[in-house]
Amino acid sequence: MKKNIAIIMGGYSSEYEISLKSGQVVFETLDATKYNGYRIHIFKDKWVYVDADAIEYPIDKNDFSVRVNDQKITFDCVFNAIHGTPGEDGYMQGYFELLNIPHTSCGMYQAALTFNKRDCISTLKPYGIKTATSYYVNLGDTIDENAIISKVGLPCFVKANKAGSSFGVTKVYKKEDLLNALDIAFKEDDEVIIESFLDGTEVS
Repeated sequence: MKKNIAIIMGGYSSEYEISLKSGQVVFETLDATKYNGYRIHIFKDKWVYVDADAIEYPIDKNDFSVRVNDQKITFDCVFNAIHGTPGEDGYMQGYFELLNIPHTSCGMYQAALTFNKRDCISTLKPYGIKTATSYYVNLGDTIDENAIISKVGLPCFVKANKAGSSFGVTKVYKKEDLLNALDIAFKEDDEVIIESFLDGTEVS
């Protein structure tokens, strides 16, 4: 008997369009001989299953099920293709764990911790794990450009503290560009982290 797989995509952040593309790739790649794939769009105003004809069916959030042609469909596993909130910050993980529905993400705590760059760095430091030099700014704070550059140097990276890596990130080469980079980051989050530039190869 084929398993029902919910592929959740979309999300509440600026990365939703990228997430929809990622989710579609997963849907098209899923082995149809073994699994029934369901594209589930997660947005602030609606959670819906979207069928092959682009017809939308509302998701029952009480148990994460959907009713199609008077048949209730439940899911054996959730493939999380959401970029940013609520797919990477612990919200969806906690929701599915409460419902005892297996999902492809890490756990709620790990997701929430690693999504918040500042909290993650604070957790790593006691273990002697090296991280970039960082400076934190909250929305509404007085911006001391000289203090920032004195601590992190140039070039540096300005990032939204709680967001993915596709939006709200700017590499700053000159002091004159710092305020604009902060404005970009604040469009994604009310907390910003500014980090020193590390020259190396990214490994994940």
